[in-house]
Amino acid sequence: MNRIWIELEKPTSLEHGEEQCKLANKMLKRLGVEAMEFWIGMGPGKMVYNITLVDSGMFAECADRGHWFNLNRLAGE
Repeated sequence: MNRIWIELEKPTSLEHGEEQCKLANKMLKRLGVEAMEFWIGMGPGKMVYNITLVDSGMFAECADRGHWFNLNRLAGE
């Protein structure tokens, strides 16, 4: 499997983080990714990016502000 890393900038404020997520999610939709979505939440004393992994709502915290995606799927292979 080929992979591609998508990383969001470190949020400077909640609004900045929300805007980063909005733009990344718009890009993901254009690439045909429907069930995955970035969102920002508040951790203990910090803002953290998360990504919804499936329609059921299961998610992962993006400790390093990004996530690996399947490049073959995104390329339509």
